[in-house]
Amino acid sequence: MPDSLSVSISRNDPADDDAFARWHAVYSAARRHDRGPEAPVWSQAELGAQLRVERSSSRTELYLAHRPAEERRPIGAIALTVPLRDNRHRVDVELYVDPESRRRGVGSAMLEFVRTRARELGRRVIASEVFRPYEGAGRTFVDADRAAEPADLGTGDSRTAALVPGIAFAEHHAFAFAIGELRSECPLPLEPTLIRAIAEEAQPFHEDFELRSWSGDVPEEFVAQWAQMEGLIETEAPTGEREIEPSATSAADIREQEAILAAQGRTSFAAIALDPSGDIAAYTQLVHSSAESMVYQWGTLVRAEHRGHRLGAAVKAAAAGEFARSELAARAIITYNAEENEHMLAINRRLGFRPIERLEEIELNLDA
Repeated sequence: MPDSLSVSISRNDPADDDAFARWHAVYSAARRHDRGPEAPVWSQAELGAQLRVERSSSRTELYLAHRPAEERRPIGAIALTVPLRDNRHRVDVELYVDPESRRRGVGSAMLEFVRTRARELGRRVIASEVFRPYEGAGRTFVDADRAAEPADLGTGDSRTAALVPGIAFAEHHAFAFAIGELRSECPLPLEPTLIRAIAEEAQPFHEDFELRSWSGDVPEEFVAQWAQMEGLIETEAPTGEREIEPSATSAADIREQEAILAAQGRTSFAAIALDPSGDIAAYTQLVHSSAESMVYQWGTLVRAEHRGHRLGAAVKAAAAGEFARSELAARAIITYNAEENEHMLAINRRLGFRPIERLEEIELNLDA
């Protein structure tokens, strides 16, 4: 094994284009190395547009790891997101190590820095994610409580886990498994006949509901309720063993996000179902990135009291139709779903989504 490196860590300013380019270079190289050439990698312009905005709900701090006196040659990158209104017990962290500097203590040094920073902020939970190729059902990650048991790896085994970047590292540092998700992709374009068929199959089950769809910003008449739906999704969608609270999302937060999308050159496509009283019963959102030639499926939620009316399928078909009419080019739609959310996964399979990667959300409790 190569000798360990001496590591210094310094703050990175996304408003400084030259400095942020160094952070983005490590991020993109690590993502493509670990997850393949088709990994979702935000462009420097898109990511910078998001990180330069001062948001009321959260703050993201960027750091670069480098050898002492070599600040312009980074070997690691950190993104530390700090919730400011709710979930003030946790931070979300992304750690990226330059592929040529692996297995030399860089990741451990960055995690130790994050531990210290989390304590300074009064946070006790560090949340992160690890990824592996999809090989069928079953989790790869073995948390500290199960470390003495035989690995339960679905179609893989303990050797598979050891080869996946991030998993052995997280296990070594006592992270605990929180929830498993699937990243699925749907090739584009979607056949118009398929979209119509899904909408028509669902329609008899929700005749008392009204569907609305649009591109661009959320109409003013719906923005307050849209914010409520976004706040609920963290806890009404499957949460597994995540230690998380509902988000206190406001209409102002929605407008902040829309301003970021405009700065990124991204376009939103949305659909809602209104119950007989005119309240939002279900919603979904697609976001198109011209820089990546990709569409991201953002939140989809049906309120608990309105489930069973096939509203999830209805709003997804409506949003897909809205995007198709835009004639914007994209390679595929990307979505993430909890592996236990079989109902939503079934809707996605009907649309043509297929799983290609498994994401495992993990947490480190500093008080444990």
